Amino acid sequence: LREQALQVEYGCSRAPIREALRLLERSGLVTHEPRHGFRVRTVSATEVRQIYEVRALLEKQVVLGLLGRVAPDLIDGLRAANAVMKAHRTAGDVERYIDANIAFHAVLRAHAPNEPLGRALDVVYEMAEPIRHTLLHRSLRTSQAAEQRDDIIALLEADRVVEAAEVMHRHVFTGMPIALRSIAHPEGGRSTADANSSLQSVDD
Repeated sequence: LREQALQVEYGCSRAPIREALRLLERSGLVTHEPRHGFRVRTVSATEVRQIYEVRALLEKQVVLGLLGRVAPDLIDGLRAANAVMKAHRTAGDVERYIDANIAFHAVLRAHAPNEPLGRALDVVYEMAEPIRHTLLHRSLRTSQAAEQRDDIIALLEADRVVEAAEVMHRHVFTGMPIALRSIAHPEGGRSTADANSSLQSVDD
């Protein structure tokens, strides 16, 4: 990631570019090497598995936190977010699809507040963001995630929270095989456009 090229692309001075790169470094998205500058961080297959394993456990725990707390507004909120996800999937809009996915999980977390769990998930989401983008750019239109969420919503509506938590745990793992294949066959690795997308997300 060359600072001068980024300055030209974003039309700004070096200081905000360096600050954005430092934020990306703290988020684990880029690495810095003396005299070599910043590079997009590569993710190993082991790290991909670890991210999915930890996220699956945390998402399951979020759903278990809904025991005794299932209410109509929870179900309505989940259905609304899932409907938006389906619309963006049809349109092939990865960014808005991810936003709707975040909204879906935010509804779950709002009805089962747990600050330590929420902070842990925020870190995992940040680590998973580049993987998620890569995966969805390759498989969004064939994704069945929204239908799997329909199953989770139906179980919650029936107050079968423990079963819903188990389905959520399995659901998180659905994307792992595709993510692992993208690591094994990166098709030339991450492009500058992908890296700049991450930079833009920090800038926003």
